[in-house]
Amino acid sequence: SLANGFGPKEVMDWYQRILRIDPRVAATQFILEPKLDGLTVVLTYVNGIFQLGATRGDGTVGEDITDNLRTVRSLPLQIPIQGKVTPPERLVVRGEVFINKDDFEVLNQEMESRGEKTYLNPRNTAAGSLRQLDSNITAQRPLRLFLYQVLECTGSLPQTQAELLTWLQAWGFPVNPRYWLAADIDETIAICEQAGLERHSWPYEADGLVIKINDLSLANGLGFVGKDPRGALAYKYPGQEVETKLIGIRTNVGRTGVLTPLAILEPVNIGGVIVKQ
Repeated sequence: SLANGFGPKEVMDWYQRILRIDPRVAATQFILEPKLDGLTVVLTYVNGIFQLGATRGDGTVGEDITDNLRTVRSLPLQIPIQGKVTPPERLVVRGEVFINKDDFEVLNQEMESRGEKTYLNPRNTAAGSLRQLDSNITAQRPLRLFLYQVLECTGSLPQTQAELLTWLQAWGFPVNPRYWLAADIDETIAICEQAGLERHSWPYEADGLVIKINDLSLANGLGFVGKDPRGALAYKYPGQEVETKLIGIRTNVGRTGVLTPLAILEPVNIGGVIVKQ
């Protein structure tokens, strides 16, 4: 999990906290990656063969979804994809499974044409597809995958997050080509604000950016606060706002006789959730 930051002030507060822990933060680069709105998965490879796929769960225990993940076309069942380089004996990577917005619209059109119930949003559809009891159903969903982190590896790894993304791609893993490098915290904040204006044009849903210290040794040395790594922060964008009409007000009577007004609204879809009161 990641700590959240809302707006430039909270990003600067995070920066000041980690700067007090390690003054080298003042001279480090930051890397920013879209915070995809999907389902986090952890993949285990043994001698280059995909062996286990799990959800993040509660951070300690996840759900085994190996068979369903095997149907995701962009997931390599064996690494490397090309060449005869000997893979790590054991490699555990983390990524996000998601559905592109255009693919989601096509899927709903197909469901509607068959008289079946349509889905509400790409995120819940991706998560539900991976938890299907029948992997044949999962295979019919337009699921995509981007990898972004190595949790365990027998052998040496790159020293920066930017190099790690290139390293993952070289093994045949799908990696998001959209990311930014920032020389300092001011440039980091400027990128966050600009990306907030552009994110609705991206092919996938993203509710923020993940800010990371590019130097992996420095980032790891900062340690954790609970389950949250100090070397990264999720910059979250404001929630979606929509307009609707107030139809009426109903009064609810509580157990102790307290009267509570309840607004009755014209139903409106907010991020795939129907709100009507």
